[in-house]
Amino acid sequence: MIVHDVHIHHPGDARVDGILRLIEIAGEDSPLAPRLSAMCGEIAVMTGVDVVSVYVRESDSGRDDLLVMRGNHGFPSSAIGTVRLAVGEGLTGLCAACLRPVSVAVAGAELGFKLVPGLGEERFPAYVGVPLLGGGRAVGVLVLQRTEARAFSAAEVALATALGAPVTLALERRGEHEAAPRSARLDGEVAVAGAAVARAAVLPTLASLEARKPIDILRGLDRLSAELVRAIKRIRKRGDIEAMRAVAELELLWLDAHLRERLAAAAPTVNGLYAVAREYARAPFRVAALLSSRGATPGGDASTERAEEIEDLLAIAWALSADEPLFPPGAIWVGGRVGGLVALLAASRDAGALVAAGAATPAALAITRGEVRPMLTGVRGLHAWIRPGDRCAVDAATVGGAGALWVNPPVSAIERARARRG
Repeated sequence: MIVHDVHIHHPGDARVDGILRLIEIAGEDSPLAPRLSAMCGEIAVMTGVDVVSVYVRESDSGRDDLLVMRGNHGFPSSAIGTVRLAVGEGLTGLCAACLRPVSVAVAGAELGFKLVPGLGEERFPAYVGVPLLGGGRAVGVLVLQRTEARAFSAAEVALATALGAPVTLALERRGEHEAAPRSARLDGEVAVAGAAVARAAVLPTLASLEARKPIDILRGLDRLSAELVRAIKRIRKRGDIEAMRAVAELELLWLDAHLRERLAAAAPTVNGLYAVAREYARAPFRVAALLSSRGATPGGDASTERAEEIEDLLAIAWALSADEPLFPPGAIWVGGRVGGLVALLAASRDAGALVAAGAATPAALAITRGEVRPMLTGVRGLHAWIRPGDRCAVDAATVGGAGALWVNPPVSAIERARARRG
C-alpha cells in the first residue's frame, strides 16, 4: 500500500497567506488606487520593509512615459497621485526603462537618484524596484524601501519580483471598474494673467491637518525660512517695491522670536496651533509697531489678513516638518485663499499657477505679479470638483476679466492654454 504524504497548507503560513491575499485583492471589483495601497500594505508585512509603492505608467499630454504613484504604504497619503517620474528618470524610471530589477543599498548616493521634495525618501535609503511587465513593456514599477542601509539580497529581489505578478494583474483589470473621469470648467477672475497645464495640488490648512500626529513645528519653521531665501533674494534683486514691502511684512511672522516661544510652549496639536494663531490675531498694535520699525505698513483689514497669514504659516510649517509632499514644483496649487506666504512659497518652488475659491491678499498679488505667475481667484465650485492629482488647465487672459480652470480638461482646452502660455 502506497501512503501519500499530502500536506494541506492551511492558514497560518504568513507568506502563503499573503500571496493568496494579494491575488484576492487584485481581482476585487473596486477602484484601482485603494486596491494598490492595500496590496502595498500586504507586501510590506510579507517582506519586512518600511515603504512599498506602486508606480503606474500613464499617458499625459500625448506622452506615454509617465510613472505616477498610485499605491503606497509608508509615505503620507498625499503622495499618491502627486509623485510623478518620467520613464528613465530616477531609479524607478531606470527600472521601467531597462525592464529589469534595480537595487541599491543607499539610493541617495547614486547619480541616478531623483529626490522628490518633501517626500522624506532619504529616511529609507535601501531601494529595490521591479518592473511590472505587460505587452512587452513596463506598465508600472513596484518599489520597496527600508530604513536599514543594506543592499537587498538576491533572494529578496526574487521575492519582490514574484510579488509584482499580482500587482500586474490588478493593473490589467484597472480599465474594467474605473469610473469616467470628472470634467468641469470652473469660472473665476483673473488676478494675474497667464496659462498653465499641470496636475492639481490642494494646499493644506490647519483644519485639514486635524488628524495628523504631533510633530516639531519649530523644525518646520526653520525649513520654511531656509527654503524661502532664494525667492526673497530674487524679489529684492528685481527691485519691485510692492513685492519687497510684502516680503518685509511676511518675514516678521516666521522670524518673530515671541511666536517661536509661544509655539514651543503650546501643545504640539492643531488645537495648540489654533490657540497661538488666535493670540496673534488679537495683537494688532504690537504687530503694527513692528511693521513701522521696518518701514512697512499693513494694508486693508490688517487684523484679518494677519490671522490668515499666521494660520497659513503654521499649516505650511506643519506640512514641511512632517515631510509631506503637498507643495510640488510646477503643479497648479489650489486653496481657499491665496496669502502672501503661499505666494512666496510658490515663487520658491516655481508653482505652475495659483487658484483660489476666495480672494488673494495684497501681499500675494504683489509677489505673484512680480513673478508673472498665473492666478485665478473667486473660482466657483472649486472644492466640490477638485481632487489632488487632477489634471488641470488654467486659462487666464486679461487681468480683471473672466478666467477658467478646467478640471480634467478636453484636448481643446489644453491646446488653448498651451497656445496662450506660448
